[in-house]
Amino acid sequence: MSQSNRVNFPIDLVYLWVDDKDPVWREKRNKYLNSNIDTSNNNASRWCENDELKYSLRSVEKYAPWINHIYIVTDNQCPQWLDVNHPKIDIVDHSQILDKEALPIFNSSAIESRIHRIPNLGEHFIMGNDDTLFVKPVDPEHFFQPDGTPIIRLNEHKFHREKAKKSGNNYKQILVRMQDLISDKFGANMYHAPHHNFDAYRLSHFKESIDIYPEQWNKTSYNRFREHEDMHRSFVSYYAIVTGKATLRKVGRYNRTKGVLGAVKALITNRFAADSRCIPLTTKDYQAEMRKYNPLMICMNDGEGATDNDRHRMVAFLNNIFPDKSSFEK
Repeated sequence: MSQSNRVNFPIDLVYLWVDDKDPVWREKRNKYLNSNIDTSNNNASRWCENDELKYSLRSVEKYAPWINHIYIVTDNQCPQWLDVNHPKIDIVDHSQILDKEALPIFNSSAIESRIHRIPNLGEHFIMGNDDTLFVKPVDPEHFFQPDGTPIIRLNEHKFHREKAKKSGNNYKQILVRMQDLISDKFGANMYHAPHHNFDAYRLSHFKESIDIYPEQWNKTSYNRFREHEDMHRSFVSYYAIVTGKATLRKVGRYNRTKGVLGAVKALITNRFAADSRCIPLTTKDYQAEMRKYNPLMICMNDGEGATDNDRHRMVAFLNNIFPDKSSFEK
Protein backbone atom coordinates (compact mmCIF):
# COMPACT_ATOMS: atom_id res chain seq x y z
CA MET A 1 0.00 0.00 0.00
CA SER A 2 1.45 3.38 -1.04
CA GLN A 3 2.01 6.08 1.56
CA SER A 4 -0.81 8.17 0.07
CA ASN A 5 -3.21 5.33 0.77
CA ARG A 6 -2.20 4.99 4.42
CA VAL A 7 -3.76 6.54 7.50
CA ASN A 8 -1.29 8.96 9.07
CA PHE A 9 -3.30 10.28 12.03
CA PRO A 10 -3.65 8.82 15.55
CA ILE A 11 -6.59 6.56 16.38
CA ASP A 12 -7.70 6.08 19.98
CA LEU A 13 -9.72 3.22 21.49
CA VAL A 14 -12.58 3.57 23.99
CA TYR A 15 -13.94 0.76 26.15
CA LEU A 16 -16.88 0.68 28.53
CA TRP A 17 -16.16 -1.61 31.49
CA VAL A 18 -17.82 -2.61 34.74
CA ASP A 19 -17.10 -5.22 37.40
CA ASP A 20 -20.45 -6.59 38.55
CA LYS A 21 -18.72 -8.62 41.27
CA ASP A 22 -17.66 -5.47 43.12
CA PRO A 23 -19.85 -5.34 46.28
CA VAL A 24 -19.76 -1.53 46.41
CA TRP A 25 -20.99 -1.28 42.83
CA ARG A 26 -23.64 -3.96 43.42
CA GLU A 27 -24.93 -2.10 46.46
CA LYS A 28 -25.26 1.08 44.40
CA ARG A 29 -27.09 -0.69 41.60
CA ASN A 30 -29.42 -2.59 43.93
CA LYS A 31 -30.31 0.63 45.71
CA TYR A 32 -31.88 1.95 42.52
CA LEU A 33 -33.27 -1.30 41.11
CA ASN A 34 -36.94 -1.50 41.99
CA SER A 35 -40.26 -2.75 40.72
CA ASN A 36 -40.48 0.17 38.29
CA ILE A 37 -37.36 -0.93 36.41
CA ASP A 38 -37.94 -3.05 33.32
CA THR A 39 -35.74 -6.07 34.10
CA SER A 40 -36.01 -7.33 30.51
CA ASN A 41 -34.02 -4.25 29.48
CA ASN A 42 -31.60 -4.50 32.38
CA ASN A 43 -30.87 -8.18 32.94
CA ALA A 44 -27.74 -9.18 34.85
CA SER A 45 -25.85 -10.33 31.73
CA ARG A 46 -25.41 -6.67 30.71
CA TRP A 47 -22.97 -6.18 33.59
CA CYS A 48 -21.39 -9.64 33.81
CA GLU A 49 -17.60 -9.48 34.22
CA ASN A 50 -15.50 -12.43 33.05
CA ASP A 51 -12.12 -10.78 32.43
CA GLU A 52 -13.00 -10.23 28.76
CA LEU A 53 -11.22 -6.86 28.86
CA LYS A 54 -7.92 -8.56 29.72
CA TYR A 55 -8.15 -10.71 26.60
CA SER A 56 -9.37 -7.82 24.47
CA LEU A 57 -6.30 -5.80 25.45
CA ARG A 58 -4.11 -8.79 24.64
CA SER A 59 -5.74 -8.80 21.22
CA VAL A 60 -5.01 -5.08 20.79
CA GLU A 61 -1.34 -5.53 21.59
CA LYS A 62 -1.05 -8.52 19.28
CA TYR A 63 -3.14 -7.42 16.32
CA ALA A 64 -3.63 -3.63 16.54
CA PRO A 65 -0.43 -2.24 18.11
CA TRP A 66 -0.93 1.01 16.17
CA ILE A 67 -3.70 2.09 18.57
CA ASN A 68 -2.65 5.46 19.94
CA HIS A 69 -4.31 5.61 23.37
CA ILE A 70 -6.84 3.51 25.27
CA TYR A 71 -9.57 4.98 27.47
CA ILE A 72 -11.42 2.64 29.84
CA VAL A 73 -14.65 4.24 31.02
CA THR A 74 -15.91 2.90 34.33
CA ASP A 75 -17.60 3.66 37.66
CA ASN A 76 -14.87 4.24 40.24
CA GLN A 77 -13.42 0.83 39.45
CA CYS A 78 -10.24 -0.62 38.01
CA PRO A 79 -9.36 -4.18 36.94
CA GLN A 80 -7.04 -5.68 39.54
CA TRP A 81 -4.74 -7.05 36.86
CA LEU A 82 -4.40 -3.75 34.94
CA ASP A 83 -1.16 -1.75 34.98
CA VAL A 84 -2.65 1.72 35.44
CA ASN A 85 0.78 3.27 34.88
CA HIS A 86 0.95 2.01 31.32
CA PRO A 87 1.53 5.06 29.09
CA LYS A 88 -1.24 4.03 26.70
CA ILE A 89 -3.94 3.59 29.36
CA ASP A 90 -6.31 6.09 30.98
CA ILE A 91 -9.08 5.11 33.40
CA VAL A 92 -11.99 7.51 32.89
CA ASP A 93 -14.50 7.72 35.72
CA HIS A 94 -18.16 8.37 34.98
CA SER A 95 -17.86 11.55 37.05
CA GLN A 96 -15.46 12.96 34.44
CA ILE A 97 -18.00 12.81 31.62
CA LEU A 98 -21.48 12.74 33.18
CA ASP A 99 -23.24 15.39 35.23
CA LYS A 100 -23.03 14.86 38.98
CA GLU A 101 -26.82 14.74 39.24
CA ALA A 102 -26.96 11.80 36.80
CA LEU A 103 -24.76 9.52 38.93
CA PRO A 104 -24.61 6.67 39.62
CA ILE A 105 -25.48 5.39 36.15
CA PHE A 106 -25.96 1.80 34.95
CA ASN A 107 -27.06 2.47 31.39
CA SER A 108 -24.49 2.02 28.61
CA SER A 109 -26.48 4.27 26.27
CA ALA A 110 -26.33 7.05 28.85
CA ILE A 111 -22.58 6.62 29.26
CA GLU A 112 -22.02 6.57 25.50
CA SER A 113 -24.07 9.75 25.15
CA ARG A 114 -21.24 11.62 26.88
CA ILE A 115 -18.24 9.82 25.36
CA HIS A 116 -17.32 13.06 23.57
CA ARG A 117 -16.46 14.56 26.99
CA ILE A 118 -13.55 12.17 27.61
CA PRO A 119 -10.52 14.40 28.34
CA ASN A 120 -7.99 14.39 25.48
CA LEU A 121 -9.93 11.91 23.34
CA GLY A 122 -8.73 12.27 19.76
CA GLU A 123 -10.81 13.19 16.72
CA HIS A 124 -10.53 9.65 15.33
CA PHE A 125 -11.35 6.72 17.60
CA ILE A 126 -12.90 3.29 17.68
CA MET A 127 -15.21 2.09 20.41
CA GLY A 128 -15.89 -1.39 21.70
CA ASN A 129 -17.26 -3.21 24.68
CA ASP A 130 -14.96 -5.41 26.72
CA ASP A 131 -16.29 -8.49 24.92
CA THR A 132 -15.03 -7.36 21.50
CA LEU A 133 -11.65 -8.66 20.35
CA PHE A 134 -9.31 -8.61 17.36
CA VAL A 135 -8.44 -12.12 16.22
CA LYS A 136 -6.35 -11.30 13.13
CA PRO A 137 -4.03 -8.43 12.25
CA VAL A 138 -5.96 -5.24 11.46
CA ASP A 139 -4.67 -1.98 10.01
CA PRO A 140 -5.91 1.56 10.63
CA GLU A 141 -7.30 1.42 7.09
CA HIS A 142 -9.83 -1.17 8.27
CA PHE A 143 -11.52 1.64 10.19
CA PHE A 144 -10.68 4.91 8.43
CA GLN A 145 -9.97 6.19 4.96
CA PRO A 146 -6.69 8.10 4.58
CA ASP A 147 -8.72 11.35 4.43
CA GLY A 148 -10.19 10.62 7.89
CA THR A 149 -13.54 9.25 6.73
CA PRO A 150 -14.72 6.50 9.10
CA ILE A 151 -15.63 3.09 7.67
CA ILE A 152 -18.91 2.09 9.29
CA ARG A 153 -19.99 -1.53 9.33
CA LEU A 154 -23.66 -2.50 9.37
CA ASN A 155 -25.23 -5.92 9.08
CA GLU A 156 -26.04 -6.90 5.52
CA HIS A 157 -29.52 -8.22 6.24
CA LYS A 158 -32.25 -5.64 6.45
CA PHE A 159 -33.51 -4.96 9.93
CA HIS A 160 -37.06 -6.24 10.52
CA ARG A 161 -38.51 -3.04 11.89
CA GLU A 162 -42.07 -4.25 12.47
CA LYS A 163 -40.89 -7.37 14.28
CA ALA A 164 -38.55 -5.23 16.36
CA LYS A 165 -41.39 -2.92 17.40
CA LYS A 166 -43.45 -5.87 18.61
CA SER A 167 -40.59 -7.80 20.20
CA GLY A 168 -40.24 -5.82 23.41
CA ASN A 169 -36.47 -6.00 22.92
CA ASN A 170 -35.00 -2.74 24.17
CA TYR A 171 -32.02 -2.68 21.80
CA LYS A 172 -34.10 -3.43 18.71
CA GLN A 173 -36.69 -0.83 19.60
CA ILE A 174 -34.00 1.78 20.15
CA LEU A 175 -32.54 1.02 16.72
CA VAL A 176 -35.96 1.53 15.13
CA ARG A 177 -36.20 4.86 16.90
CA MET A 178 -32.74 5.95 15.73
CA GLN A 179 -33.69 5.06 12.16
CA ASP A 180 -36.94 7.01 12.49
CA LEU A 181 -35.13 10.07 13.83
CA ILE A 182 -32.69 9.94 10.90
CA SER A 183 -35.62 9.67 8.48
CA ASP A 184 -37.44 12.59 10.14
CA LYS A 185 -34.38 14.83 9.98
CA PHE A 186 -32.75 13.84 6.69
CA GLY A 187 -35.46 12.05 4.72
CA ALA A 188 -33.18 9.03 4.40
CA ASN A 189 -34.16 5.47 5.31
CA MET A 190 -31.74 3.26 7.21
CA TYR A 191 -32.67 -0.41 7.21
CA HIS A 192 -29.57 -2.04 8.68
CA ALA A 193 -28.39 -2.64 12.24
CA PRO A 194 -24.83 -2.14 13.55
CA HIS A 195 -22.56 -5.17 13.27
CA HIS A 196 -22.07 -5.33 17.07
CA ASN A 197 -18.32 -4.99 17.25
CA PHE A 198 -15.57 -2.35 17.17
CA ASP A 199 -16.93 0.77 15.44
CA ALA A 200 -15.13 3.78 13.97
CA TYR A 201 -16.12 7.33 14.94
CA ARG A 202 -15.05 10.91 14.62
CA LEU A 203 -15.41 13.08 17.70
CA SER A 204 -16.86 15.89 15.60
CA HIS A 205 -19.61 13.57 14.34
CA PHE A 206 -20.61 12.80 17.92
CA LYS A 207 -20.88 16.50 18.72
CA GLU A 208 -22.80 17.25 15.52
CA SER A 209 -25.25 14.42 16.26
CA ILE A 210 -25.89 15.74 19.76
CA ASP A 211 -26.53 19.22 18.36
CA ILE A 212 -29.36 17.79 16.22
CA TYR A 213 -31.37 16.42 19.16
CA PRO A 214 -29.75 18.01 22.25
CA GLU A 215 -32.71 17.56 24.60
CA GLN A 216 -33.09 13.87 23.82
CA TRP A 217 -29.36 13.19 24.22
CA ASN A 218 -29.37 15.08 27.51
CA LYS A 219 -32.37 13.12 28.78
CA THR A 220 -30.62 9.86 27.88
CA SER A 221 -27.56 10.88 29.91
CA TYR A 222 -29.82 11.00 33.00
CA ASN A 223 -31.57 7.66 32.44
CA ARG A 224 -30.05 5.53 35.17
CA PHE A 225 -31.18 2.29 33.53
CA ARG A 226 -32.05 1.50 29.92
CA GLU A 227 -35.20 3.08 28.53
CA HIS A 228 -36.95 2.61 25.20
CA GLU A 229 -36.61 6.35 24.58
CA ASP A 230 -32.82 6.38 24.94
CA MET A 231 -30.62 7.83 22.24
CA HIS A 232 -27.96 5.43 21.01
CA ARG A 233 -24.55 5.73 19.40
CA SER A 234 -25.92 4.04 16.27
CA PHE A 235 -27.48 7.44 15.53
CA VAL A 236 -23.97 8.85 15.11
CA SER A 237 -23.12 6.12 12.59
CA TYR A 238 -26.38 6.59 10.68
CA TYR A 239 -25.86 10.36 10.67
CA ALA A 240 -22.34 10.02 9.25
CA ILE A 241 -23.59 7.67 6.52
CA VAL A 242 -26.60 9.69 5.34
CA THR A 243 -24.63 12.95 5.29
CA GLY A 244 -21.85 11.40 3.20
CA LYS A 245 -19.30 11.72 6.00
CA ALA A 246 -18.66 7.98 6.29
CA THR A 247 -18.12 4.94 4.09
CA LEU A 248 -20.69 2.16 4.53
CA ARG A 249 -19.45 -1.41 4.58
CA LYS A 250 -21.96 -4.24 4.96
CA VAL A 251 -21.08 -7.33 6.97
CA GLY A 252 -22.81 -10.36 5.47
CA ARG A 253 -22.48 -14.02 4.69
CA TYR A 254 -19.76 -14.13 2.00
CA ASN A 255 -16.24 -14.87 3.15
CA ARG A 256 -13.45 -13.25 1.17
CA THR A 257 -10.82 -15.53 2.74
CA LYS A 258 -12.38 -18.95 2.08
CA GLY A 259 -12.02 -19.85 -1.60
CA VAL A 260 -12.20 -17.93 -4.85
CA LEU A 261 -16.00 -18.01 -5.09
CA GLY A 262 -16.45 -16.53 -1.63
CA ALA A 263 -13.89 -13.83 -2.34
CA VAL A 264 -15.58 -12.89 -5.64
CA LYS A 265 -19.02 -12.75 -4.04
CA ALA A 266 -17.67 -10.61 -1.20
CA LEU A 267 -16.07 -8.22 -3.68
CA ILE A 268 -19.15 -7.95 -5.92
CA THR A 269 -21.70 -7.55 -3.13
CA ASN A 270 -19.50 -5.59 -0.70
CA ARG A 271 -20.68 -8.01 2.00
CA PHE A 272 -17.83 -9.25 4.14
CA ALA A 273 -18.59 -12.02 6.61
CA ALA A 274 -14.90 -12.18 7.46
CA ASP A 275 -14.87 -8.65 8.86
CA SER A 276 -16.58 -9.44 12.14
CA ARG A 277 -18.63 -12.09 13.83
CA CYS A 278 -20.90 -11.93 16.87
CA ILE A 279 -20.67 -15.25 18.71
CA PRO A 280 -23.34 -15.85 21.36
CA LEU A 281 -21.93 -17.55 24.46
CA THR A 282 -24.60 -20.21 23.99
CA THR A 283 -22.87 -21.32 20.75
CA LYS A 284 -21.87 -24.96 21.18
CA ASP A 285 -18.54 -24.81 19.36
CA TYR A 286 -16.68 -21.48 19.30
CA GLN A 287 -13.80 -22.89 17.28
CA ALA A 288 -16.15 -24.14 14.57
CA GLU A 289 -17.58 -20.63 14.30
CA MET A 290 -14.06 -19.27 13.89
CA ARG A 291 -13.18 -21.81 11.20
CA LYS A 292 -16.36 -21.11 9.29
CA TYR A 293 -16.08 -17.31 9.18
CA ASN A 294 -12.36 -16.65 9.80
CA PRO A 295 -13.16 -13.14 11.08
CA LEU A 296 -10.95 -10.17 11.83
CA MET A 297 -12.96 -9.29 14.93
CA ILE A 298 -15.31 -11.17 17.23
CA CYS A 299 -17.80 -10.29 19.94
CA MET A 300 -18.31 -12.93 22.62
CA ASN A 301 -21.89 -11.94 23.29
CA ASP A 302 -23.33 -12.69 26.71
CA GLY A 303 -27.10 -12.80 27.09
CA GLU A 304 -30.06 -14.01 29.11
CA GLY A 305 -29.68 -17.57 27.84
CA ALA A 306 -26.00 -17.83 28.76
CA THR A 307 -25.04 -19.96 31.76
CA ASP A 308 -22.01 -19.87 34.05
CA ASN A 309 -20.78 -22.95 32.20
CA ASP A 310 -20.94 -20.99 28.94
CA ARG A 311 -18.92 -18.23 30.54
CA HIS A 312 -16.29 -20.72 31.74
CA ARG A 313 -16.11 -22.14 28.20
CA MET A 314 -15.68 -18.63 26.83
CA VAL A 315 -12.80 -17.83 29.20
CA ALA A 316 -11.05 -21.09 28.29
CA PHE A 317 -11.55 -20.30 24.60
CA LEU A 318 -10.09 -16.81 24.93
CA ASN A 319 -7.20 -18.03 27.04
CA ASN A 320 -6.40 -20.55 24.34
CA ILE A 321 -6.29 -17.80 21.70
CA PHE A 322 -4.43 -15.30 23.89
CA PRO A 323 -2.38 -17.25 26.46
CA ASP A 324 0.35 -14.63 26.90
CA LYS A 325 0.12 -11.62 29.20
CA SER A 326 0.16 -8.22 27.55
CA SER A 327 2.18 -5.21 28.67
CA PHE A 328 -1.12 -3.78 29.97
CA GLU A 329 -1.11 -6.33 32.80
CA LYS A 330 0.81 -6.16 36.04
